[in-house]
Amino acid sequence: MGLALGLCLVSGASAVLMVSVPEPGSELDSREETSATGPVGDGVPDDGTRARPGSGDASDESASGRSAPSPEASPTAEEDLPPLLRSVVEEVDTADGDLKTMKGEGDVMGEGPLTTFAVEVEKGLPGRDGDFVDAVEEILGDPRSWGNDGDRSLQRVDGDDADIRVLLAAPDTVDRMCAPLNTNGYVSCANGNRAIINQNRWVAGVDHFDDDLETYRIYLINHEVGHTLGHGHVDCPGEGEPAPVMQQQTLGLQDCEANGWVHP
Repeated sequence: MGLALGLCLVSGASAVLMVSVPEPGSELDSREETSATGPVGDGVPDDGTRARPGSGDASDESASGRSAPSPEASPTAEEDLPPLLRSVVEEVDTADGDLKTMKGEGDVMGEGPLTTFAVEVEKGLPGRDGDFVDAVEEILGDPRSWGNDGDRSLQRVDGDDADIRVLLAAPDTVDRMCAPLNTNGYVSCANGNRAIINQNRWVAGVDHFDDDLETYRIYLINHEVGHTLGHGHVDCPGEGEPAPVMQQQTLGLQDCEANGWVHP
């Protein structure tokens, strides 16, 4: 009798454990946001396929219409580009898996209560880490971003206590850090205070932005940082209007016009 009861208790505990594990295809794979504090992303394309390096023209030519710099290209020529158009490099699947916080502290940008952010980059990615840092600082420091010309000031720091962490990583690392959300090697996400940027989207953008990589990069940073600030997804307000930054523009524009700014 005692043995039978013990087996029943073990069996019952096992059943509870099985129920608590998310099933494939559950609501966690949905495109809709389930929590502003849990992993939040833009879902995956309708066909569910994972974009692979070299599967399209984006890995050979930047979304700004400029050819991607060749290994022989002069570093000076790359540095002459604005930060938002630098390091247009090849797409990858994986990198080293180790993250590094970029050292240095920036100026306080804007006015209002201070929000600090750190920038992290996965080791082993192509391109120059400093280009990503410069781009993030330029985007978040613009008054059209979350500072809203006085609502908030922002400053880049390199400590562990930063309010927000903006991270560039290879698709496999993004998938791991965004789990249990299904990013499928394609999209970015936010998880807690981390805005986790998929390297493939950063260097190649998406087709429906019509070769405008600059606008897409602005959108990508502002959208994922918006999630870390507690903002959820919204829809296009009307045909021909600027898409709200919290619209899932990676998946489509819904008849809106591409836009990366919080306050365009």
